[in-house]
Amino acid sequence: MALAEKERKRGLVLAVGCLGGLVMLDETVLGVSLPAIREHFHLSATTTHWIINAYMLAFTCFAAVGGKAIDLFGFRPTLIVCSVIFAVASLVAGFADSIAMLISMRVVQGLCAAVMFPMTLAAATLTFDENERGRAIGTLAAMATIFLAAGPLVGGILTDFLSWRWVFWINIPIVAAGSALACILWRNPEHPRPRPVVDPIGLVLLLVGLTALIFGLMEGPDFGWVSPVIIPTILGGIAFLGMFIYFEAKDDKPLIDVRLFKLPPFHASTLIILLTQMSKIVVAIYVPHFLQLEMSYSALWAGIGTVIAVLPMPILAAPAGKFSDKYGSRKPVLVAMALLSVSTILIGLMMLLENYWLLAPALLLWGIFLPVAMIPTGRITANAVPRDKQGEVSGLIITARLVGGTLGVTLGSVLLAMGADFTSIFVTMGVLLALSCAYSSIALEHDDAK
Repeated sequence: MALAEKERKRGLVLAVGCLGGLVMLDETVLGVSLPAIREHFHLSATTTHWIINAYMLAFTCFAAVGGKAIDLFGFRPTLIVCSVIFAVASLVAGFADSIAMLISMRVVQGLCAAVMFPMTLAAATLTFDENERGRAIGTLAAMATIFLAAGPLVGGILTDFLSWRWVFWINIPIVAAGSALACILWRNPEHPRPRPVVDPIGLVLLLVGLTALIFGLMEGPDFGWVSPVIIPTILGGIAFLGMFIYFEAKDDKPLIDVRLFKLPPFHASTLIILLTQMSKIVVAIYVPHFLQLEMSYSALWAGIGTVIAVLPMPILAAPAGKFSDKYGSRKPVLVAMALLSVSTILIGLMMLLENYWLLAPALLLWGIFLPVAMIPTGRITANAVPRDKQGEVSGLIITARLVGGTLGVTLGSVLLAMGADFTSIFVTMGVLLALSCAYSSIALEHDDAK
């Protein structure tokens, strides 16, 4: 391969890595700024958390469709349209003078992210040969974790020294530079993939069901759990999700192939992915909340204090993957899940003492165990399904992570709205991780092939 061609491909990976990293940055950068936004608009805790969940819901429901956009419309047109809309939504969100406008722009950002994030992986897999894809995907993962780890610090600096509005405006130069470079370096593949089929019924059922269920759970404490608004909303959400599972199981080309969940190793590993992402969002949002609201930290110091939890991720992500390739994934994942559960509960208990130097070791332990639990689990998921279903696994993993993020915000919001403290959030999360670990130890009966 000519040197120029290698440089072009390397540049393309870096460009789309910035776009994928931007989505990861949004997971952690906003958590530090939420108290400032809440104070500015005089919001309740539940309404404040909709700023996160509006984005997560839109992202979750449309990720499966977004992954097909590159085959439906082409890489450059799709990326240009999504980038422009994302940048405009970020600009308007920063200037928002009402919470309705801010949440609306977050929905638009989520829709764009649902297209842009799957495109980053698709660009790598379509550009590189099979023997080169591993390194390209590894580079994407490393960049994503770097953006993720930088989020709390960046959010704290922007909020304290400029304004919370810059948390949204910082997206604009990143998306502009990444998209422009990606469009310049992109080359259409010699053998285009077949035009995919979009499942509109599945999309509508998932969108209505998940939105109704999350709305009912989040607003239940404010409206009252037995109010005529909440009960029908929650039951309706469950009904629509039930119909979604029913129709997807019978569809030849479903939005999500729910039949794969009949395989114990697959649904157990997917559950681990969902709960580890749920844990990540809980830490990214509610640790800086605690530091600012309960310990009177500034946004900057809350961001610095949270960085210790996410700093191990870019360092340990690649070694965790290599370790599972060499020795298998089951034992490392189960041990890491057990320790992740303990460290999550420990975070909650240390919050009772309101001493950061006692809280910091628990956050560091959590950050060490999280990538060891998350990264090898993707290997278990891929090994659990037939070879002809491998193409659908990445979409399912993305969806599981997004649902986990949405549920993480919802868990904290509901508990706080019911009068619980921050300790309750982390203890509850730790118990859920422990239950998942116990079940997975049974469902993952044998170690995967080395």
